[in-house]
Amino acid sequence: MTSHDVVAIARRALKQKQIGHSGTLDPMATGVMILAVGKATRLLRFLKDDKTYEAGVLLGLVTATDDIEGEVLEKKPLTAKQKEQIKENIGPALLKFQGKIEQMPPLYSAIHINGRRLYDLARSGEIKHEELETYVKKRQVTIYDIKLNRLDISHDESEEADSRLSLKIHCSSGTYIRSIARDLGEHFGCGACLDQLRRTTAGAFSESDCHSLDELKEAGETMPLLPIERVGLPILVIEDPDWRRRFCQGQKISNPQSCQKDNQYFLLTAPEQEVLGIAALTEDGLLKPEVVLA
Repeated sequence: MTSHDVVAIARRALKQKQIGHSGTLDPMATGVMILAVGKATRLLRFLKDDKTYEAGVLLGLVTATDDIEGEVLEKKPLTAKQKEQIKENIGPALLKFQGKIEQMPPLYSAIHINGRRLYDLARSGEIKHEELETYVKKRQVTIYDIKLNRLDISHDESEEADSRLSLKIHCSSGTYIRSIARDLGEHFGCGACLDQLRRTTAGAFSESDCHSLDELKEAGETMPLLPIERVGLPILVIEDPDWRRRFCQGQKISNPQSCQKDNQYFLLTAPEQEVLGIAALTEDGLLKPEVVLA
């Protein structure tokens, strides 16, 4: 199921045409996906863009898509020496992925090449796996934290014996977890692909905030939605009615809490909790309307 499919289901269930999402999930992935409904769609660009994933990595298998669902390019059972190397060096290996890193996106990804999606070019055979670096540049992403949850190294020497890593990854938007799986396999010389992926947080939202698609279909228009205040921005209450009027007319207003210089954007509300919109803090300390909702 794609992110587009999820949006389509939500539109039918909520009977609302204006629905957007904060970032695609791989079709095989589960977990947190943020949907914005109605006027809240205008706030999607202000959401924090970091994500947390629980990822399963299957060692010894190389695929065209860098995940378990792709065409198998090579199957390489792990040698006893490789298994020992992984056990002894997985910690230092993961540290190489922490911080600002450059990664090559998967061949099957939604990147545009001359107006066409990379995965369409891959499916048509116009770009092959070994030609990827000719068409796509490495991208810088940030891995805030990467931890080993579990290491399952099989002692069976047969080709059917699986060895896996389970990882927890906190990363910036735009990070390809499939690429991390692929690159780990290359690091150990055994090949690897992603065989499980679950997003557990997206910005200020976690799985505890979520509803399943079945719950959404059952509740329909009565589904309780989170308030706009959950966008994750600091809130400023605008007491002065004249300032509220001017803001809603698109004019800059004074900042009632001028000490808050550390944030670029603020969610403005009236004393009665009506959301006015989002303002940007200018260099001269004024609040400039970015989105007016009132």
